[in-house]
Amino acid sequence: MRFLLLALTLFVASCGYKTANFHSQDICIKHVSIDYPEPTLVDTLNRVVADSLIQSGKKLNCSIHRQYDLDIKVDSFGFYSIGYSPSQRANVYKVYLNLDLNLKDKEGHTVLNKKIYETTQYFGTGLKADIERRYALEEIGRLVKVRIYNTLLTSKLK
Repeated sequence: MRFLLLALTLFVASCGYKTANFHSQDICIKHVSIDYPEPTLVDTLNRVVADSLIQSGKKLNCSIHRQYDLDIKVDSFGFYSIGYSPSQRANVYKVYLNLDLNLKDKEGHTVLNKKIYETTQYFGTGLKADIERRYALEEIGRLVKVRIYNTLLTSKLK
């Protein structure tokens, strides 16, 4: 009877076990600065930056326990339609985006400063409204996500 009670107690106590990861880096996205009136770009960049941090093994944390602050500034952005469908709707877009990624520690010292340049062409089908524009911006967002992910994985953060 005692053995059964001891086994049950150990089983219940072990269910709450959680491994401690002492090597995770808590990063807070302090500011994503965009001086262009493109709301889709704002949404896309905020989502892309958060996704790339999480996928690179970092934790999003803006409490006092964070280790780093991330600032992203869009230096330049261009969006052009360069091709049209037979019904005279834009269906080929060229998008370029230049970012300045700045990672600082709690004391404000720059740990990582990286310029990211991306350009792409998006070939659509000439759909109505701004759906094609959104798809083109999401395409450049996917490329930026890969760059930020790679930068965070190859950086030597403490």
